[in-house]
Amino acid sequence: MAEPDENPFGDPTPSVGHPFQDPSVKELTNNKVQSLIEDFNPFGKDQNVVNNAKPPVRGAANPPLNSMPAVMSPTQEYPVTPQVAPTYGRNPGDVSADLLARKAELDRRQAELDKREEELRTASINVRQNNWPPLPKGFCYQPCFYLDISVEIPPDFQHVVRQLYYLWLYHTGLLACNILIGILLLFLTGAIATFIFSIVYAGILVPLSFLFWFRPGYKAFRDDSSFNFMLYFFVFCIQFVIAIVQALGTYESGYCGLFMAVRLYENSHPFLGTLVTLMGIAFSLGATMDFLLLTKIHRIYRSSGASFAKAQEEFRSGVISSGAVSNVIASNIRF
Repeated sequence: MAEPDENPFGDPTPSVGHPFQDPSVKELTNNKVQSLIEDFNPFGKDQNVVNNAKPPVRGAANPPLNSMPAVMSPTQEYPVTPQVAPTYGRNPGDVSADLLARKAELDRRQAELDKREEELRTASINVRQNNWPPLPKGFCYQPCFYLDISVEIPPDFQHVVRQLYYLWLYHTGLLACNILIGILLLFLTGAIATFIFSIVYAGILVPLSFLFWFRPGYKAFRDDSSFNFMLYFFVFCIQFVIAIVQALGTYESGYCGLFMAVRLYENSHPFLGTLVTLMGIAFSLGATMDFLLLTKIHRIYRSSGASFAKAQEEFRSGVISSGAVSNVIASNIRF
């Protein structure tokens, strides 16, 4: 048993026997280590086995030296072989001949289109043929004007121009009915003056109204022309006054109006008086529509920015551009 002053944590004293200091243990240990060093061959086939030593266990703490991460091989894609339509025995010469024939056909069509385009470009006549008045082909007279509201008039003003055209047709129909009533008055009352004047008024007013207020109104909206607007307003005001005179219709004036209806009632002709009264109401309705359409077109004219100065400029340029006027001016300058 150790003494009380002896340190239990100090080096063992020579008196106490150390297990590794035993001579037999030292000899065995030295021989084992020397044999391991002599038998170690770094270039051998198995570096992990020395003197039949058991290789260390490999794991997470001691991974293999030649370990590589697991990599999945990508999916192998095979090239798609284009499918060629079977020729069924056709040789390459036939295919090339077919392609050449198609190319020749396309060239021929392109040449025809170019020829037609050149003909339309260099044509000296107007492609649009006159279509008004609509007369039969075998008739002795041919149409004098081209009239197509849906083609020549802008879409914003087509309804106004159609109203103007229908109003002209309405006045033409009134003059035709005036002639029919004049015929009845001729046979029943002997009013020959009314019959003659009704024919004269219809023969004068129908073409003049088309030329001097419908046609200028049509061209004003088609060309945005201030001059045609001015001409339309001037002549259509006269048309409005004439419509009022027609509605009144004094006796033997040529118009079957309200005053003539009163005269017929006084002469005991109630049937003719009723017809003439209806005719006077129709003339009054025509005068009312004239006034409404006149104010409507004038409102459109004012909102379009047109003016009397612009109308004068258009008239001046149109007169100077005329061939006859140009010749007169050139002759005066020459002499």
